[in-house]
Amino acid sequence: MIYDADIWIGHWPFRALPYHSATDLLRQMDAHGIEKGLVGSLHGLFYRDSHEANRELAKELGHRRDRLVPCAVLNPTYYGWEQDLKQCYEEFGMPVLRLVPDYHGYSLADHVAAEMTEAAHGLKMRVALFGRIVDPRGRHPLDPGREADGAAVAAFLRKFPSASFLMLNFADSPERRRWDEPACYFDIVRFVGGGGRRLQTLIAEYGADRLLFASTLLMRYAKPTLMALEMCDLSRQERERILWRNLAALVPGMR
Repeated sequence: MIYDADIWIGHWPFRALPYHSATDLLRQMDAHGIEKGLVGSLHGLFYRDSHEANRELAKELGHRRDRLVPCAVLNPTYYGWEQDLKQCYEEFGMPVLRLVPDYHGYSLADHVAAEMTEAAHGLKMRVALFGRIVDPRGRHPLDPGREADGAAVAAFLRKFPSASFLMLNFADSPERRRWDEPACYFDIVRFVGGGGRRLQTLIAEYGADRLLFASTLLMRYAKPTLMALEMCDLSRQERERILWRNLAALVPGMR
């Protein structure tokens, strides 16, 4: 069984994606044996009112909630986000809030980032941070996304020592911080270099309890991460933790 921590649907304004709908996504998940996934809308990165994308996402996923678990994307600088966040959780059933400061015109050092995160924690939501959305080697000049600053991320995390965060698309732990202060769960999508050797070393150093499978569908293909994981010499328990157990325990909507 495989649970995916980082999936997107929708259109990307800087290049044509071969797949973009929930129906397309389910076909891709079936092709790779992915049972369930956390799904966000790419439109939420670019709409002036990002909550419109959350409404679209909730409508498109519809009866597919048994496999596609929606994630909220909100801008804390936009008026009324408090009500929007509450609707995402209570009405739309979104257990995760994804923060994308580069695309919404703020930084993690701004007070609005901490305020929205605190509000999400108050609703028992998990908050996801991103190391990056796209590889800079293929970034369009108009794309505002950048690699996350490790020092800024570490400073932000220190504000929430008792919380749990999804750390998605990071190449390393910010400032080589311990993974339990706060509890940080990293996806493995950028830890799979060297034919799985880097991931193997990481597991030997830190263990498998804070690692999550992710594909970044439909922005990319799932096969490279799956192949790297297959090449690792893991116990059945370690493999299951990474593939689904850790995410199921972290996010109530994935159980």
